[in-house]
Amino acid sequence: MPTEPKLPGAESATPASPEAGVKIVIEQGRPRVHVESPLMMESLLDKQLIDRTYKEHEVPILPDVHLVHLGGQGTIDRGAEVLLPLVDEIVRNRPEHKILIGVGGGIRERHTFALATDLGLPTGGLAQLTGVICKQNATMVYYLLARHGGVRIARENFHKLPYYLNAGGIPVIVDMPPYHFWEHMPRVGRIPKHRPDTGSYLISEVYSCRSSIFVKDVDGVLTEDPKINPRAKLIPRVSASELLSMNLPDLPIERAVLEILQLARNRKEIRIINGLVPGNLTRALNGEDVGTVIYQ
Repeated sequence: MPTEPKLPGAESATPASPEAGVKIVIEQGRPRVHVESPLMMESLLDKQLIDRTYKEHEVPILPDVHLVHLGGQGTIDRGAEVLLPLVDEIVRNRPEHKILIGVGGGIRERHTFALATDLGLPTGGLAQLTGVICKQNATMVYYLLARHGGVRIARENFHKLPYYLNAGGIPVIVDMPPYHFWEHMPRVGRIPKHRPDTGSYLISEVYSCRSSIFVKDVDGVLTEDPKINPRAKLIPRVSASELLSMNLPDLPIERAVLEILQLARNRKEIRIINGLVPGNLTRALNGEDVGTVIYQ
């Protein structure tokens, strides 16, 4: 029988598991051992290698799930008048839609940022602190949904999400991304650029969610701050790059979301709606034209 050609830089290649066809490769002249693969003995910083890892289609994990982010300042901080009707609307829609609830920090998050910056804490310290606020809000939303199948899910238990969703439950998660001390330094200031909006979007992207809906206290993206200029006009549909190029003084969504959205593989658009308007969430879940759609 013909012998197999030696791999480049390989001294020997012997099967470690004949059933699986796995080979252990000993690198010539070095005390290093490899498992044979296309990435063996390659630098993960090599541009050509990185290009070869790209795939057009990735595994859709939860493609029938809507991720609904409840903004802390726009919904939860407004108390029973706003939050309870939203909870009722989520419960009414659950028989028709699988819904995953993400929760932001809101006013107490801002208060914590103010204290921490005044004390001189670095960006990573701020990111570590504010995740606790989101946990408090997530627990409150869970309490309101508990009798309707609500369940509080920590990130360590995300693998259980399909079970609860298929059983008719309404999982509630914390959206603050767990970068903690590894949070990227912003170009200006010390406020972490990756906050609950970004965490919510990243979850919807990795899980290939059916939609990513951000519930705020404005109608969507407007040309100006409506609290300053009531005549500000709604932008019903806009690309992430175009919105960034507008350089608006304020946005209802973190700019980091727009940056990441341009690189998306699975969740290539998001929707921002006004949660103060009854029925808006139902319309968004049904795919109707409401709020602002930001697309790749």
